[in-house]
Amino acid sequence: MKTSVKVLGFAAVSVLLASCGSSKVANYLEAFTPEESGLNLVKLTDESTNSIISGNSTKEPALANRAYYKNSSWAYSAEAHFKWCPLRTLAISPDGSKLAYLYKANGQTNIMVRNAGAQGAATQRTFRDVLSFSWAKDNKLYFSDQNGVNYYISSVNADQGSMMQQITNGSVADWNPASLDGQKVFFSRQSANGPSVWSLDRKDGTLTSCASGYNVCLIPNDPEAFYCVRNSSAGRSEIWYINYIKGQETLILTDEKRSFANPALSPDGKWLAVEGNSTSAINNVVNTDIFVVRTDGSRLTQLTFNPSSDMCPVWAKDGRSIYFLSTRANRESKYNIWRMNFNIE
Repeated sequence: MKTSVKVLGFAAVSVLLASCGSSKVANYLEAFTPEESGLNLVKLTDESTNSIISGNSTKEPALANRAYYKNSSWAYSAEAHFKWCPLRTLAISPDGSKLAYLYKANGQTNIMVRNAGAQGAATQRTFRDVLSFSWAKDNKLYFSDQNGVNYYISSVNADQGSMMQQITNGSVADWNPASLDGQKVFFSRQSANGPSVWSLDRKDGTLTSCASGYNVCLIPNDPEAFYCVRNSSAGRSEIWYINYIKGQETLILTDEKRSFANPALSPDGKWLAVEGNSTSAINNVVNTDIFVVRTDGSRLTQLTFNPSSDMCPVWAKDGRSIYFLSTRANRESKYNIWRMNFNIE
């Protein structure tokens, strides 16, 4: 379905981003379920030495005020009475050799960088209070930086130095930044009118409101377009393709019983990995799992089935594996970085 871009009217809402943090839910202590036997799951971090942050999730008795969630930056499923905060808190370096994640210590949340393998120490790259971030081809980390009560987009070199550059200003909440090469930076902006995707051209300072939505996912061979998440009035978070230059919008992924967020495009441009809500067959608990779908909206496939929270999918450079954050296999439901195989053709 394709429609022209239009300005949507939203009711005033409060910003929810500051309440995002690690979830505390009953966990399944096995590393994987029988349905995951072909994934070759590998745990890359240790919860005893890491305090990794991801989005908050919660089961609620009712999500009656759908207009509130439609205008917020929470992913939510009215069918499952479930909501979560889809922050980008895991990223891979342009060459695929390193991973970055959010680490909480001493009352602050900062970006850590480590080897993408199962061994290696991590290096702290920010000294602020970071909400979400991405890694661009200019080898800079673009992140949402808390400055007082506001969140701005800033950047820092991923390898060395501590000098950061503030990129946006004047907004209550700019978050989930993304950039292909550092020349144009896209981000989500939460305002009283709801979430929207903006871009900033760093050459001439042009700031553009591109479309309603959040969780932008850029397309390397299609610079006029991106994928993003929108919350529908029916109570679902959906994945959309937006060509903001031509004013065209295409609904890619929607489901009556599930909602989806945090789209990540595979290196070959054929698949989107997303996180979505699912009800575990083991303990009937609603949680988040990792799914993949073709970019034309076909072949939706659930990859993870553990009753824990699986979030923030990130593709390996060769497209044959996916990194993600999970609370599986530890008693305190702490997040760790895991890697799984991807073998679907």
